[in-house]
Amino acid sequence: MNSYYYLLKDNVIEFDKLILDKYYLLGLNEIDTIILIKLNNLLKYGDRSLSLNEIVPFMSISEDECSKRIVKLVEEGFITLELLNVKSKETFSLDQTYRRLSLLLLDEDKAKESDEKKELVKNTTLLLEKEMNKILNSIEKEIITKWYYDYQYSQNDIDDAIMEALKRKNCGIQFIDRTLYKKNHKQEKLSANSEIEDLFNQVYVKKRK
Repeated sequence: MNSYYYLLKDNVIEFDKLILDKYYLLGLNEIDTIILIKLNNLLKYGDRSLSLNEIVPFMSISEDECSKRIVKLVEEGFITLELLNVKSKETFSLDQTYRRLSLLLLDEDKAKESDEKKELVKNTTLLLEKEMNKILNSIEKEIITKWYYDYQYSQNDIDDAIMEALKRKNCGIQFIDRTLYKKNHKQEKLSANSEIEDLFNQVYVKKRK
């Protein structure tokens, strides 16, 4: 499960507001949403028993209609019913509702991150075209795009590599790409060597003990 799921389950993210904003994306209607909000409020106070008496008095629908709606929510996976043992009461959870909401938030994050990267690619392309006084070709633009999407270089590293290229006359995209590759692979090698050294020290110390 992603972190949003646990934030919802632990009431760090406000469930009521979020589901009111997103219910239509989950295929829910307003009445289903209110039922889920009421059930979530019960869970917040540690009440996991599914009782219509705790819900119906606050709804504009009959007990029969409310019961049918809850059954439908169970069938669609928004409410999970559990029996801990034969004599125990039926309990419920909204874990699958939390999961679905958390996935919506993750999708929004990915969309936002993608928009931000598109803007960075655009700005970097415009900057290089201005500084190099040329229109970049499709291959050069593809290389810039890979810096952000495939290799996920930091903006600081990209800025430093661009500055290094501009200090040297007639150095283009290929030079910047090589600079970024060397710097980032050097960091990976140093990190790997550090891990090997730590492992060696652990084994060596254990043997000496």
